[in-house]
Amino acid sequence: MKKYIFTFGLLIVFSISCIKEELPIPPHIPGDLQLGQVEMGNNYHNQVFYSLANNSISSQNEETNWDLAFGCDMQLNFIFLNSSVVSSAFNTGTSSFENITSLSGNENWKYDAPNGNLDSLALVNFDSGFVYIINRGQSVSQGGIQLGYKKIKVEVLGNNQYQIRHAELDGTLDTTLVIEKDSTKNLIAFSFNTNKAVNIFPNKTNYDLIFTAYTHVFWGFDPPLPYRVSGVLINQNETSVFVDTLHDFDAIDHNTFLQSNFTNDLDEIGYDWKIYNFSSSTYEIKNNVNYIIKSQTNQYYKLRFLDFYNNQGEKGYPIFEYQKL
Repeated sequence: MKKYIFTFGLLIVFSISCIKEELPIPPHIPGDLQLGQVEMGNNYHNQVFYSLANNSISSQNEETNWDLAFGCDMQLNFIFLNSSVVSSAFNTGTSSFENITSLSGNENWKYDAPNGNLDSLALVNFDSGFVYIINRGQSVSQGGIQLGYKKIKVEVLGNNQYQIRHAELDGTLDTTLVIEKDSTKNLIAFSFNTNKAVNIFPNKTNYDLIFTAYTHVFWGFDPPLPYRVSGVLINQNETSVFVDTLHDFDAIDHNTFLQSNFTNDLDEIGYDWKIYNFSSSTYEIKNNVNYIIKSQTNQYYKLRFLDFYNNQGEKGYPIFEYQKL
């Protein structure tokens, strides 16, 4: 009996010693503090796609280089407007393309919700067979000129194609073409000016943030006020954000946010990390607002904004610092 007890005790000691050696808990080592700055421009006409992992710009473009963005998810079909130029859409309620020849003056224009909710897009029912009128918005880089109107009708062809017919309201420039989905991207952009797909959105794995102007509707006004703001949107591919206002930036580590509720709203970082000082006519960065960003590769970053101006005092050049946690 004593022999069995002695043997059992040895097994316990041996097992514990093996657990200690085989399941070590490595220390979590954060990355270096990085400093970034992008050039949106004084009137925010540049759209800048930024990679936190590479601490670099993935791509950038003029806001007027595209009009519509077609979703590339093979299971879902959706279309975004170019919110940076305050584009909007109106469902005419008719399927006859030829019957739409002008504006009535009673259009109820719809805008994309900046949070990216697919049920809140202006073209949410684009595949209903109805004709839509697109207000292409205005170009601030060209002095605020109106970009005009198009009528469109879009059909889905299988799981990986959209067919779009578009024309001027009077029926001229009537064109039909097919847009192919690309599974390496979130969106494929299309331009009425070039009448083809244009290379705007990088591969969905190549960026985390988009510095851009976009349309925010202020619902507290009567009627609601669509307004062009400048800010940051996140990559819609498995990227999420948590806003922290309780901790000092330097004190945030990998354990600070583990129980936090992250959101994948595209505008969670948004525009209101800065406020406008009417006395000085300048933008000021809000104090103690930090953003914890979970990337599509399950990396966590903390980020805060430092300034909205370059060394020449021009607005539209946000400076930020961030660190991989």
